[in-house]
Amino acid sequence: MKVKKSSKMPKPSALINAVANVKNIIKVHKVAVRKEILDASSSKPAKKEKPFKSTRGLIYIGHIPYGFFEEEMKEYFEQFGVVTRVRVARSKKTGKSRGYGYIEFEVPEVAKIAAETMNNYLMCGRLLKATYIDTDKQHFGFFSGKPWTPKIYPKVSSRIKELRKNESPISDHQYQKNVKKSLKKLSTLEKKLKSKGIKLKLKASDVPE
Repeated sequence: MKVKKSSKMPKPSALINAVANVKNIIKVHKVAVRKEILDASSSKPAKKEKPFKSTRGLIYIGHIPYGFFEEEMKEYFEQFGVVTRVRVARSKKTGKSRGYGYIEFEVPEVAKIAAETMNNYLMCGRLLKATYIDTDKQHFGFFSGKPWTPKIYPKVSSRIKELRKNESPISDHQYQKNVKKSLKKLSTLEKKLKSKGIKLKLKASDVPE
């Protein structure tokens, strides 16, 4: 028995065109919505950043010798006038001094005198470099971040964290993993010693519990 094809069913080409038209309509709608969102966000008034205005005197100090840290710098430069802030640039990982920093004085004129006096000043075998920074060139970044103190010294904090990790109990799986890692390292050492004429035979029982 033959089934007559419905004349109402669209041809394959017509179906493809219909799907394409629907996709185009959706695409146009998405673009329009996105444009509306962008227009709405751009119409919002931009937040005005609070301008940085400084009335203090700031100097840059370079070639700082080791041991001349925040407390020592503050005490030394107070011979010129009132020191409001001191910052030594330090490594975020180790906390070690990077050899430069900034000193802020209450009065700009005092900062200028300190910079002129201390520039190329020989200290502990190093020539200090001191440069006065004008008030219109100062910004928040010179004293950004938390001030360094022995309590938040990065190297000490990392060391305490590592000690706590080593002292905490571990699972049997982790213990076996650590043993395999140690044996692998010692096996590599054994091969190196063997190449130098030294014989070393390591057993699993030699690894301490």
